[in-house]
Amino acid sequence: MLLAVLMAAALTLSACGKKTPVGEAMQNAWAASMEMKSYTFDGSFVIDELQLPSGDRGMALSYFDSLRDLSVSVRGAYVRDPLRMEMILKLKIPGDLAFTIEVPIILTADKMYARIPDIPLLPLGDAAGRFVEFDLAELAESTGEWLLPIDVETQRKLSVDMLNILMRHLDEEDYFRELKKDEVPGLPADLKADRYVRFGITQDNFESFIQALVDHIAPELIDLLLENEAYRSALMLTEDELRQAKDELAANDPDSLRNRLEELKDSLTIHELGITGAIQGDYMVYQAFKGKIEAAENGETTVVGFTFNIRYDNINRDVTFEHDIPSDAMSMEEFGQSLFSGFAF
Repeated sequence: MLLAVLMAAALTLSACGKKTPVGEAMQNAWAASMEMKSYTFDGSFVIDELQLPSGDRGMALSYFDSLRDLSVSVRGAYVRDPLRMEMILKLKIPGDLAFTIEVPIILTADKMYARIPDIPLLPLGDAAGRFVEFDLAELAESTGEWLLPIDVETQRKLSVDMLNILMRHLDEEDYFRELKKDEVPGLPADLKADRYVRFGITQDNFESFIQALVDHIAPELIDLLLENEAYRSALMLTEDELRQAKDELAANDPDSLRNRLEELKDSLTIHELGITGAIQGDYMVYQAFKGKIEAAENGETTVVGFTFNIRYDNINRDVTFEHDIPSDAMSMEEFGQSLFSGFAF
C-alpha cells in the first residue's frame, strides 16, 4: 500500500514538472492574450540595417534611405468592452530639419479620432493640433469597404483559428526553441516572465516553411474563410476571390513549385525572421519581431533589417487613457476645408 502511494506521488510530481512544448506554449499564450479584457502597451520600431543597391534600382528605392534613422514608438491602452483603444504614435524624423511629431489615435467600435500634428512648414490651417472624427461606416461606404467598422469578437476568433492552422503544420524542432532571458532582444530590465520562447524562419527552414504553406496552411486557411462569411468580411475578401486562389494553388505541380523555390532561394536570403516572446502566467507579456532579409537581383543587393518590440502591462486591470474621447472633433468635411484653406495662396 505504501509503495503504491509513493509511486502515485512520484508520477504526479513528474507530470507537474513536465514543461509544455515551446510551440504549444506560444500558441496557448497568444490565444490567451486575445482574451485579455484590458491592458496597456508600449512599443517601438527601428530600422537596424538598410543597404540599397547602387544602380538604377537603387535610385528607384532611394526614398527609403530617409527611413534609415527613423524612430517610431507607440504607447497606449485597450479596453475590450465597450471597445476603446488609444494609440499614441511618436515619430522622430532625422536630418537637417529634424523634428518629432506625436499623433494620438482613438478607436471605438464605430469611430476613429486622430489628432492632426502641427508639422513645421506644412500649412494645416485650423486642423493643426485638433482631433478629426472619422465615421468607420461612412468610410467603408465611400471607399468600397476597405475600412470596416471593428468587430473585435470576429477578429479575435479569426486570429485564433488562423493561428491553430499555422501551428498545426510547423514542426516543433525546426521552428521553435526555448531561450534564456539574456537572449531576448530588447527585453526591458524590469519585465519578469516565466518562460522565454522563439519562433523563427531562417534560410535553413525557409524551403520547408514555403512547402507547408502551399501544401497545407494556405488551402486550410482558404477553406476556413470560405466556410465563414464573417471572417471573409473582416478580411474584405469575396468568395470568388478565395475560390480562384484555391484553384491556382491546386494547379501547382510539385516540380514547378520546387523550381520556383530554388529560384527564390538563389535571390532571397532569410538571415532572420522571427518572433521572440516572454510568457508570464497565461499571457504573452512581451514580443519582439526581428528580421533581416537580403535580396539579390541583376548583381545588385538590397538588405533590410528591422526590429519591432512591444510589452503589455496592467492586464485585465483598470487602465487610464491619456485623452478623453473628444467632443469638439472636426468632421471629415471640416478637415478637408481646413486643408484647402491652409494650402490656398
